Amino acid sequence: MSGSITTAGEFEIDLAEIITVDGSSINLTNKVVTVNIFEDIENPFLSGDISFLDDHNVQNLLPLIGQELLKLKIRTPSMEKPAEIIDSLFYIKTLIASPPVNATRKVIAFEFISLEALENQRRTMCRTLTGTFSNIVENILRSDLKSTKDFYVDQTVGINKIVATDISPLKLIKNIIKQSVSEVYGSPTYMFFETLEGYHFRTLESLYKEDSVMNYTSDSESGYTERKKGYTAVLIELNKIRGLTTNTANDSLLDSKNGAYGSKVITHDIYNKTYRESGYNYFKSFDKEKHINYFAGRGKQSPIFSTVAVDDNKSTAADLPVKTFLLPVSFSDIDARKDAHYTNHEGIHEYTGYNPDSWITTRTSMLNNYDAISASIIVDGHTALRVGDMVNLTLPSTAQSKQTKDNLIDRFYRGAFLVRNIMHKFEINNSGNKHTIDMTCVADCVEEQIPFTDKNPVPKVYGKSNKKIPLTFNV
Repeated sequence: MSGSITTAGEFEIDLAEIITVDGSSINLTNKVVTVNIFEDIENPFLSGDISFLDDHNVQNLLPLIGQELLKLKIRTPSMEKPAEIIDSLFYIKTLIASPPVNATRKVIAFEFISLEALENQRRTMCRTLTGTFSNIVENILRSDLKSTKDFYVDQTVGINKIVATDISPLKLIKNIIKQSVSEVYGSPTYMFFETLEGYHFRTLESLYKEDSVMNYTSDSESGYTERKKGYTAVLIELNKIRGLTTNTANDSLLDSKNGAYGSKVITHDIYNKTYRESGYNYFKSFDKEKHINYFAGRGKQSPIFSTVAVDDNKSTAADLPVKTFLLPVSFSDIDARKDAHYTNHEGIHEYTGYNPDSWITTRTSMLNNYDAISASIIVDGHTALRVGDMVNLTLPSTAQSKQTKDNLIDRFYRGAFLVRNIMHKFEINNSGNKHTIDMTCVADCVEEQIPFTDKNPVPKVYGKSNKKIPLTFNV
Protein backbone atom coordinates (compact mmCIF):
# COMPACT_ATOMS: atom_id res chain seq x y z
CA MET A 1 0.00 0.00 0.00
CA SER A 2 1.44 3.34 -1.02
CA GLY A 3 1.74 6.16 1.48
CA SER A 4 0.51 9.73 1.14
CA ILE A 5 2.04 12.05 -1.40
CA THR A 6 4.12 14.83 0.16
CA THR A 7 5.70 16.49 -2.88
CA ALA A 8 4.29 17.21 -6.32
CA GLY A 9 5.84 14.84 -8.86
CA GLU A 10 6.55 11.98 -6.47
CA PHE A 11 6.22 8.45 -7.82
CA GLU A 12 6.93 4.86 -6.88
CA ILE A 13 8.09 2.08 -9.20
CA ASP A 14 6.43 -1.07 -7.90
CA LEU A 15 7.78 -3.24 -10.70
CA ALA A 16 10.15 -3.04 -13.65
CA GLU A 17 10.72 -6.55 -14.96
CA ILE A 18 12.15 -7.86 -18.23
CA ILE A 19 10.98 -11.21 -19.61
CA THR A 20 13.70 -12.60 -21.87
CA VAL A 21 13.37 -14.61 -25.08
CA ASP A 22 13.93 -17.90 -23.18
CA GLY A 23 11.04 -17.17 -20.81
CA SER A 24 13.13 -16.24 -17.78
CA SER A 25 12.74 -12.88 -16.08
CA ILE A 26 14.89 -10.38 -14.27
CA ASN A 27 13.68 -7.78 -11.78
CA LEU A 28 15.26 -4.39 -12.42
CA THR A 29 12.99 -2.31 -10.20
CA ASN A 30 15.86 -0.97 -8.11
CA LYS A 31 18.07 -0.34 -11.16
CA VAL A 32 15.81 1.99 -13.13
CA VAL A 33 17.22 5.42 -14.00
CA THR A 34 14.54 6.87 -16.31
CA VAL A 35 11.23 5.86 -17.87
CA ASN A 36 9.42 7.84 -20.58
CA ILE A 37 5.94 6.86 -21.82
CA PHE A 38 4.21 8.60 -24.73
CA GLU A 39 0.46 8.73 -25.48
CA ASP A 40 -1.10 10.50 -28.47
CA ILE A 41 -4.73 10.86 -29.52
CA GLU A 42 -3.69 10.26 -33.15
CA ASN A 43 -1.51 7.24 -32.38
CA PRO A 44 -2.95 3.73 -31.90
CA PHE A 45 0.03 2.48 -29.88
CA LEU A 46 1.86 3.56 -26.73
CA SER A 47 5.61 3.95 -26.97
CA GLY A 48 8.51 4.97 -24.79
CA ASP A 49 11.94 4.11 -23.47
CA ILE A 50 13.55 2.88 -20.27
CA SER A 51 17.11 3.09 -19.00
CA PHE A 52 18.57 1.15 -16.10
CA LEU A 53 21.92 0.64 -14.43
CA ASP A 54 23.64 -2.57 -15.50
CA ASP A 55 26.29 -3.39 -12.89
CA HIS A 56 26.12 -7.18 -13.35
CA ASN A 57 26.53 -7.33 -17.16
CA VAL A 58 22.99 -8.66 -17.62
CA GLN A 59 22.97 -7.40 -21.20
CA ASN A 60 25.46 -10.10 -22.18
CA LEU A 61 24.61 -12.76 -19.63
CA LEU A 62 20.86 -13.02 -20.40
CA PRO A 63 21.41 -11.72 -23.17
CA LEU A 64 19.25 -8.67 -23.98
CA ILE A 65 18.85 -8.37 -27.75
CA GLY A 66 15.76 -6.17 -28.23
CA GLN A 67 13.03 -8.84 -28.42
CA GLU A 68 12.07 -8.97 -24.75
CA LEU A 69 8.94 -8.00 -22.84
CA LEU A 70 8.82 -5.27 -20.23
CA LYS A 71 6.45 -5.20 -17.26
CA LEU A 72 5.95 -1.80 -15.66
CA LYS A 73 3.95 -0.78 -12.63
CA ILE A 74 4.28 2.84 -11.55
CA ARG A 75 2.07 4.88 -9.25
CA THR A 76 1.75 8.23 -7.58
CA PRO A 77 1.67 7.72 -3.79
CA SER A 78 -1.90 7.67 -2.38
CA MET A 79 -3.36 6.63 -5.76
CA GLU A 80 -4.73 3.09 -5.50
CA LYS A 81 -7.51 2.78 -8.10
CA PRO A 82 -6.58 0.72 -11.21
CA ALA A 83 -7.32 3.71 -13.49
CA GLU A 84 -4.82 5.80 -11.52
CA ILE A 85 -1.92 3.36 -11.80
CA ILE A 86 0.35 2.59 -14.74
CA ASP A 87 0.31 -1.20 -14.99
CA SER A 88 1.33 -2.28 -18.50
CA LEU A 89 3.20 -4.84 -20.57
CA PHE A 90 5.31 -3.67 -23.51
CA TYR A 91 7.45 -5.15 -26.27
CA ILE A 92 11.11 -4.10 -26.19
CA LYS A 93 12.08 -3.43 -29.79
CA THR A 94 15.56 -1.96 -29.84
CA LEU A 95 18.64 -0.99 -27.83
CA ILE A 96 19.12 2.76 -28.19
CA ALA A 97 22.14 3.49 -25.98
CA SER A 98 24.69 1.86 -23.74
CA PRO A 99 26.96 4.54 -22.26
CA PRO A 100 29.51 3.28 -19.70
CA VAL A 101 29.42 4.85 -16.22
CA ASN A 102 32.80 3.40 -15.24
CA ALA A 103 34.83 0.25 -15.88
CA THR A 104 32.29 -2.03 -14.21
CA ARG A 105 28.97 -0.23 -14.70
CA LYS A 106 26.97 1.08 -17.62
CA VAL A 107 23.48 2.35 -18.39
CA ILE A 108 21.31 0.27 -20.73
CA ALA A 109 18.46 1.99 -22.58
CA PHE A 110 15.71 0.35 -24.65
CA GLU A 111 12.77 1.61 -26.71
CA PHE A 112 9.46 -0.17 -26.17
CA ILE A 113 6.02 -0.20 -27.80
CA SER A 114 2.58 -1.77 -27.28
CA LEU A 115 2.26 -5.50 -28.00
CA GLU A 116 -0.52 -4.71 -30.48
CA ALA A 117 2.01 -2.95 -32.72
CA LEU A 118 3.87 -6.23 -33.08
CA GLU A 119 0.68 -8.13 -33.88
CA ASN A 120 -0.28 -5.51 -36.47
CA GLN A 121 3.04 -5.89 -38.25
CA ARG A 122 2.83 -9.68 -38.32
CA ARG A 123 -0.71 -10.06 -39.63
CA THR A 124 -2.78 -9.32 -42.71
CA MET A 125 -6.54 -9.73 -42.97
CA CYS A 126 -8.36 -11.66 -45.70
CA ARG A 127 -11.97 -12.11 -44.66
CA THR A 128 -15.44 -10.54 -44.68
CA LEU A 129 -16.65 -8.50 -41.71
CA THR A 130 -20.27 -7.56 -41.11
CA GLY A 131 -21.91 -5.31 -38.50
CA THR A 132 -21.70 -1.76 -37.25
CA PHE A 133 -18.33 -0.11 -37.68
CA SER A 134 -17.92 0.03 -33.89
CA ASN A 135 -18.47 -3.74 -33.63
CA ILE A 136 -16.12 -4.41 -36.56
CA VAL A 137 -13.35 -2.36 -34.91
CA GLU A 138 -13.80 -4.33 -31.67
CA ASN A 139 -13.67 -7.57 -33.66
CA ILE A 140 -10.37 -6.52 -35.27
CA LEU A 141 -8.95 -5.41 -31.91
CA ARG A 142 -9.76 -8.71 -30.22
CA SER A 143 -9.25 -11.21 -33.07
CA ASP A 144 -6.43 -9.70 -35.12
CA LEU A 145 -4.51 -7.41 -32.77
CA LYS A 146 -5.02 -9.97 -29.96
CA SER A 147 -5.68 -7.21 -27.43
CA THR A 148 -7.23 -8.01 -24.06
CA LYS A 149 -7.17 -4.39 -22.88
CA ASP A 150 -10.26 -2.40 -21.96
CA PHE A 151 -12.11 -0.94 -24.95
CA TYR A 152 -13.99 2.36 -24.74
CA VAL A 153 -16.32 2.80 -27.70
CA ASP A 154 -19.00 5.10 -29.10
CA GLN A 155 -21.57 3.12 -31.07
CA THR A 156 -21.88 3.88 -34.80
CA VAL A 157 -24.93 3.95 -37.08
CA GLY A 158 -25.62 1.56 -39.97
CA ILE A 159 -24.92 -2.10 -40.72
CA ASN A 160 -21.89 -2.48 -42.97
CA LYS A 161 -20.17 -5.23 -44.90
CA ILE A 162 -16.42 -5.06 -45.56
CA VAL A 163 -14.25 -7.44 -47.55
CA ALA A 164 -10.70 -7.25 -46.18
CA THR A 165 -8.12 -8.30 -48.75
CA ASP A 166 -4.49 -8.60 -47.71
CA ILE A 167 -4.61 -5.55 -45.47
CA SER A 168 -3.12 -4.92 -42.02
CA PRO A 169 -5.55 -4.61 -39.09
CA LEU A 170 -4.55 -1.02 -38.35
CA LYS A 171 -4.87 0.09 -41.97
CA LEU A 172 -8.39 -1.34 -42.13
CA ILE A 173 -9.31 0.42 -38.87
CA LYS A 174 -8.00 3.71 -40.28
CA ASN A 175 -10.25 3.24 -43.34
CA ILE A 176 -13.21 2.55 -41.06
CA ILE A 177 -12.56 5.56 -38.81
CA LYS A 178 -13.06 8.00 -41.67
CA GLN A 179 -16.50 6.63 -42.55
CA SER A 180 -17.88 6.13 -39.02
CA VAL A 181 -20.79 8.28 -37.85
CA SER A 182 -21.83 8.41 -34.20
CA GLU A 183 -25.18 6.98 -33.15
CA VAL A 184 -25.43 9.55 -30.35
CA TYR A 185 -24.02 12.72 -31.89
CA GLY A 186 -24.46 12.10 -35.63
CA SER A 187 -20.83 13.19 -35.94
CA PRO A 188 -17.98 11.72 -38.07
CA THR A 189 -15.14 12.80 -35.74
CA TYR A 190 -13.96 9.36 -34.59
CA MET A 191 -10.46 8.81 -33.22
CA PHE A 192 -8.77 5.47 -32.51
CA PHE A 193 -6.03 5.62 -29.91
CA GLU A 194 -4.49 3.86 -26.94
CA THR A 195 -4.01 5.18 -23.42
CA LEU A 196 -2.57 3.53 -20.35
CA GLU A 197 -6.16 2.52 -19.50
CA GLY A 198 -6.90 0.79 -22.81
CA TYR A 199 -8.15 1.42 -26.35
CA HIS A 200 -10.60 4.12 -27.42
CA PHE A 201 -12.80 4.35 -30.52
CA ARG A 202 -14.59 7.60 -29.76
CA THR A 203 -15.73 10.87 -31.26
CA LEU A 204 -14.34 14.23 -30.25
CA GLU A 205 -17.76 15.07 -28.80
CA SER A 206 -17.61 12.02 -26.55
CA LEU A 207 -14.28 13.22 -25.19
CA TYR A 208 -15.45 16.83 -24.85
CA LYS A 209 -18.40 15.90 -22.65
CA GLU A 210 -16.19 14.43 -19.91
CA ASP A 211 -15.53 16.46 -16.76
CA SER A 212 -12.21 18.25 -16.44
CA VAL A 213 -9.73 16.33 -14.31
CA MET A 214 -7.23 19.15 -13.70
CA ASN A 215 -7.23 22.96 -13.54
CA TYR A 216 -3.90 24.22 -14.84
CA THR A 217 -2.80 27.82 -14.39
CA SER A 218 0.35 29.91 -14.31
CA ASP A 219 1.32 32.64 -11.88
CA SER A 220 4.00 35.30 -11.74
CA GLU A 221 5.63 33.95 -8.55
CA SER A 222 6.41 30.42 -9.76
CA GLY A 223 8.31 28.25 -7.30
CA TYR A 224 6.58 26.00 -4.77
CA THR A 225 3.97 27.12 -2.27
CA GLU A 226 4.79 26.08 1.29
CA ARG A 227 2.25 24.99 3.84
CA LYS A 228 2.55 24.19 7.52
CA LYS A 229 5.45 22.11 8.82
CA GLY A 230 7.55 22.81 5.74
CA TYR A 231 5.61 20.62 3.28
CA THR A 232 4.43 21.89 -0.07
CA ALA A 233 0.74 22.36 -0.89
CA VAL A 234 0.69 19.38 -3.26
CA LEU A 235 -2.69 19.94 -4.86
CA ILE A 236 -1.81 23.55 -5.64
CA GLU A 237 1.54 22.53 -7.08
CA LEU A 238 0.05 19.82 -9.29
CA ASN A 239 -2.08 22.51 -10.95
CA LYS A 240 0.81 24.89 -11.65
CA ILE A 241 2.30 25.20 -15.14
CA ARG A 242 6.11 25.00 -15.01
CA GLY A 243 6.73 25.57 -18.73
CA LEU A 244 4.51 26.96 -21.46
CA THR A 245 4.50 27.37 -25.25
CA THR A 246 1.36 28.63 -26.97
CA ASN A 247 0.30 28.54 -30.62
CA THR A 248 -2.72 30.19 -32.23
CA ALA A 249 -1.08 31.09 -35.54
CA ASN A 250 -3.27 29.49 -38.21
CA ASP A 251 -2.08 29.25 -41.81
CA SER A 252 -5.11 30.62 -43.64
CA LEU A 253 -3.86 29.55 -47.07
CA LEU A 254 -3.22 25.99 -45.92
CA ASP A 255 -6.51 25.92 -43.97
CA SER A 256 -8.40 26.94 -47.08
CA LYS A 257 -6.63 24.33 -49.20
CA ASN A 258 -7.25 21.55 -46.64
CA GLY A 259 -10.96 22.27 -46.27
CA ALA A 260 -10.88 23.81 -42.79
CA TYR A 261 -13.29 26.59 -43.85
CA GLY A 262 -15.39 24.52 -46.22
CA SER A 263 -15.37 21.99 -49.02
CA LYS A 264 -17.72 20.24 -51.40
CA VAL A 265 -18.18 16.65 -52.54
CA ILE A 266 -19.49 15.40 -55.88
CA THR A 267 -20.59 11.76 -55.86
CA HIS A 268 -21.29 9.68 -58.97
CA ASP A 269 -23.79 6.89 -58.37
CA ILE A 270 -22.59 4.20 -60.78
CA TYR A 271 -25.68 2.04 -60.11
CA ASN A 272 -28.36 4.68 -60.76
CA LYS A 273 -26.29 6.72 -63.27
CA THR A 274 -26.79 9.95 -61.31
CA TYR A 275 -24.57 12.43 -59.52
CA ARG A 276 -25.02 14.61 -56.47
CA GLU A 277 -23.20 17.66 -55.13
CA SER A 278 -23.17 18.76 -51.49
CA GLY A 279 -20.98 21.03 -49.43
CA TYR A 280 -19.95 22.16 -45.97
CA ASN A 281 -19.71 25.72 -44.67
CA TYR A 282 -17.81 26.12 -41.41
CA PHE A 283 -19.65 29.24 -40.24
CA LYS A 284 -23.15 28.08 -41.20
CA SER A 285 -22.61 24.68 -39.59
CA PHE A 286 -20.86 25.83 -36.42
CA ASP A 287 -23.88 26.41 -34.16
CA LYS A 288 -25.38 23.05 -35.15
CA GLU A 289 -22.23 21.23 -34.04
CA LYS A 290 -21.03 20.36 -30.55
CA HIS A 291 -17.61 21.92 -30.09
CA ILE A 292 -15.51 21.87 -26.94
CA ASN A 293 -17.42 24.70 -25.21
CA TYR A 294 -20.86 23.30 -26.07
CA PHE A 295 -21.25 21.03 -23.09
CA ALA A 296 -22.77 22.20 -19.82
CA GLY A 297 -20.74 24.62 -17.75
CA ARG A 298 -18.17 25.27 -20.49
CA GLY A 299 -19.42 28.69 -21.64
CA LYS A 300 -20.37 30.02 -25.06
CA GLN A 301 -18.88 28.53 -28.24
CA SER A 302 -17.78 30.80 -31.08
CA PRO A 303 -15.76 30.07 -34.23
CA ILE A 304 -11.99 30.33 -34.07
CA PHE A 305 -12.01 32.13 -37.44
CA SER A 306 -13.36 35.56 -38.31
CA THR A 307 -16.34 35.95 -40.65
CA VAL A 308 -14.65 38.93 -42.30
CA ALA A 309 -15.74 39.51 -45.90
CA VAL A 310 -13.22 38.34 -48.49
CA ASP A 311 -14.86 39.99 -51.51
CA ASP A 312 -17.31 42.76 -52.37
CA ASN A 313 -20.24 40.29 -52.20
CA LYS A 314 -19.78 39.89 -48.43
CA SER A 315 -18.59 36.31 -48.91
CA THR A 316 -16.62 34.67 -46.11
CA ALA A 317 -13.74 32.22 -46.55
CA ALA A 318 -16.23 29.37 -46.05
CA ASP A 319 -18.45 30.60 -48.91
CA LEU A 320 -15.64 30.04 -51.42
CA PRO A 321 -14.48 26.43 -50.85
CA VAL A 322 -11.24 25.43 -52.51
CA LYS A 323 -11.24 21.70 -51.73
CA THR A 324 -13.46 19.40 -53.81
CA PHE A 325 -13.89 15.63 -53.44
CA LEU A 326 -14.91 13.49 -56.46
CA LEU A 327 -16.05 10.02 -55.35
CA PRO A 328 -18.05 7.05 -56.72
CA VAL A 329 -20.98 5.52 -54.82
CA SER A 330 -23.44 2.71 -55.57
CA PHE A 331 -26.89 2.75 -53.96
CA SER A 332 -29.70 0.26 -54.54
CA ASP A 333 -31.97 2.66 -52.64
CA ILE A 334 -30.95 6.30 -52.99
CA ASP A 335 -33.09 7.52 -50.09
CA ALA A 336 -32.08 4.77 -47.65
CA ARG A 337 -28.45 4.83 -48.94
CA LYS A 338 -28.29 1.01 -49.16
CA ASP A 339 -25.27 -0.62 -50.78
CA ALA A 340 -25.96 -2.02 -54.26
CA HIS A 341 -22.97 -4.37 -54.10
CA TYR A 342 -24.04 -6.72 -51.30
CA THR A 343 -27.22 -8.55 -50.30
CA ASN A 344 -28.09 -10.77 -47.36
CA HIS A 345 -29.02 -14.46 -47.63
CA GLU A 346 -32.53 -13.46 -48.81
CA GLY A 347 -31.19 -11.28 -51.59
CA ILE A 348 -32.17 -8.05 -49.83
CA HIS A 349 -29.95 -4.98 -49.91
CA GLU A 350 -29.66 -4.31 -46.18
CA TYR A 351 -26.11 -2.99 -45.79
CA THR A 352 -25.27 0.69 -45.53
CA GLY A 353 -23.51 1.94 -48.65
CA TYR A 354 -20.35 3.99 -48.96
CA ASN A 355 -21.79 7.44 -48.29
CA PRO A 356 -19.10 10.16 -48.23
CA ASP A 357 -21.75 12.91 -48.21
CA SER A 358 -22.45 12.06 -44.57
CA TRP A 359 -18.90 12.46 -43.28
CA ILE A 360 -16.11 13.57 -45.58
CA THR A 361 -16.60 17.36 -45.63
CA THR A 362 -17.59 17.67 -41.96
CA ARG A 363 -14.78 15.42 -40.77
CA THR A 364 -12.25 17.24 -42.94
CA SER A 365 -13.10 20.58 -41.33
CA MET A 366 -13.47 19.40 -37.72
CA LEU A 367 -10.27 17.32 -37.75
CA ASN A 368 -8.37 20.24 -39.27
CA ASN A 369 -9.64 22.57 -36.56
CA TYR A 370 -9.80 20.50 -33.38
CA ASP A 371 -6.26 21.59 -32.45
CA ALA A 372 -6.38 25.13 -33.87
CA ILE A 373 -5.65 26.52 -30.40
CA SER A 374 -2.87 24.65 -28.64
CA ALA A 375 -0.69 25.00 -25.58
CA SER A 376 2.33 22.84 -24.81
CA ILE A 377 2.80 22.77 -21.06
CA ILE A 378 5.11 21.15 -18.51
CA VAL A 379 3.66 20.22 -15.13
CA ASP A 380 4.44 18.08 -12.11
CA GLY A 381 3.09 14.65 -12.91
CA HIS A 382 0.72 12.09 -11.48
CA THR A 383 -0.11 8.68 -12.91
CA ALA A 384 -3.88 9.23 -13.29
CA LEU A 385 -3.66 11.70 -16.20
CA ARG A 386 -4.32 10.30 -19.68
CA VAL A 387 -4.42 11.50 -23.25
CA GLY A 388 -8.02 12.27 -24.20
CA ASP A 389 -8.78 13.74 -20.76
CA MET A 390 -10.32 17.19 -20.39
CA VAL A 391 -8.48 19.88 -18.42
CA ASN A 392 -9.09 23.55 -17.70
CA LEU A 393 -6.48 26.15 -18.64
CA THR A 394 -6.38 29.65 -17.18
CA LEU A 395 -3.58 31.80 -18.54
CA PRO A 396 -3.21 35.50 -17.71
CA SER A 397 -3.24 38.06 -20.46
CA THR A 398 0.21 39.52 -21.15
CA ALA A 399 -0.89 43.10 -22.00
CA GLN A 400 0.83 45.78 -19.94
CA SER A 401 -1.93 48.36 -20.24
CA LYS A 402 -4.73 48.57 -17.72
CA GLN A 403 -7.43 46.02 -18.41
CA THR A 404 -10.90 45.26 -17.21
CA LYS A 405 -11.43 42.33 -14.90
CA ASP A 406 -12.90 40.22 -17.73
CA ASN A 407 -9.80 40.77 -19.86
CA LEU A 408 -7.25 39.63 -17.29
CA ILE A 409 -7.44 36.10 -18.74
CA ASP A 410 -6.19 35.39 -22.24
CA ARG A 411 -9.16 35.17 -24.66
CA PHE A 412 -7.76 32.00 -26.30
CA TYR A 413 -6.45 30.17 -23.24
CA ARG A 414 -9.36 29.97 -20.87
CA GLY A 415 -11.72 27.14 -20.09
CA ALA A 416 -11.85 23.57 -21.36
CA PHE A 417 -9.03 21.94 -23.34
CA LEU A 418 -8.50 18.41 -24.64
CA VAL A 419 -5.23 16.63 -23.85
CA ARG A 420 -3.90 15.71 -27.28
CA ASN A 421 -0.65 14.03 -26.27
CA ILE A 422 1.36 13.29 -23.12
CA MET A 423 4.93 12.37 -22.37
CA HIS A 424 5.23 10.93 -18.86
CA LYS A 425 8.82 11.41 -17.67
CA PHE A 426 9.99 9.45 -14.63
CA GLU A 427 13.50 10.14 -13.37
CA ILE A 428 15.41 8.73 -10.42
CA ASN A 429 18.52 10.49 -9.17
CA ASN A 430 20.34 11.22 -5.93
CA SER A 431 17.78 13.86 -4.91
CA GLY A 432 14.86 11.42 -5.24
CA ASN A 433 12.12 10.50 -7.69
CA LYS A 434 10.63 13.12 -10.01
CA HIS A 435 7.66 12.70 -12.37
CA THR A 436 6.99 15.47 -14.89
CA ILE A 437 4.52 15.60 -17.76
CA ASP A 438 5.03 17.32 -21.10
CA MET A 439 1.69 17.59 -22.86
CA THR A 440 -0.20 19.45 -25.56
CA CYS A 441 -3.70 20.74 -24.80
CA VAL A 442 -5.98 21.81 -27.67
CA ALA A 443 -9.31 23.54 -28.29
CA ASP A 444 -11.46 24.15 -31.38
CA CYS A 445 -13.41 27.27 -30.42
CA VAL A 446 -13.39 30.44 -28.31
CA GLU A 447 -15.93 31.96 -25.94
CA GLU A 448 -16.25 35.36 -27.61
CA GLN A 449 -16.77 35.95 -31.30
CA ILE A 450 -13.71 37.10 -33.25
CA PRO A 451 -14.23 40.71 -34.53
CA PHE A 452 -15.13 41.09 -38.23
CA THR A 453 -16.44 43.44 -40.87
CA ASP A 454 -18.87 42.49 -43.63
CA LYS A 455 -17.14 44.92 -45.99
CA ASN A 456 -14.08 43.73 -47.89
CA PRO A 457 -11.13 45.41 -46.07
CA VAL A 458 -8.79 45.07 -49.08
CA PRO A 459 -8.29 48.49 -50.78
CA LYS A 460 -9.47 48.79 -54.38
CA VAL A 461 -6.05 49.96 -55.49
CA TYR A 462 -2.82 49.05 -53.77
CA GLY A 463 0.82 48.44 -54.54
CA LYS A 464 3.69 50.60 -55.66
CA SER A 465 1.84 52.21 -58.57
CA ASN A 466 -1.74 53.49 -58.70
CA LYS A 467 -1.80 53.53 -62.50
CA LYS A 468 -4.40 51.19 -63.97
CA ILE A 469 -2.71 50.97 -67.40
CA PRO A 470 0.78 49.40 -67.33
CA LEU A 471 3.71 51.10 -69.02
CA THR A 472 4.71 49.83 -72.46
CA PHE A 473 8.17 49.92 -73.90
CA ASN A 474 9.12 50.18 -77.58
CA VAL A 475 12.13 48.07 -78.50
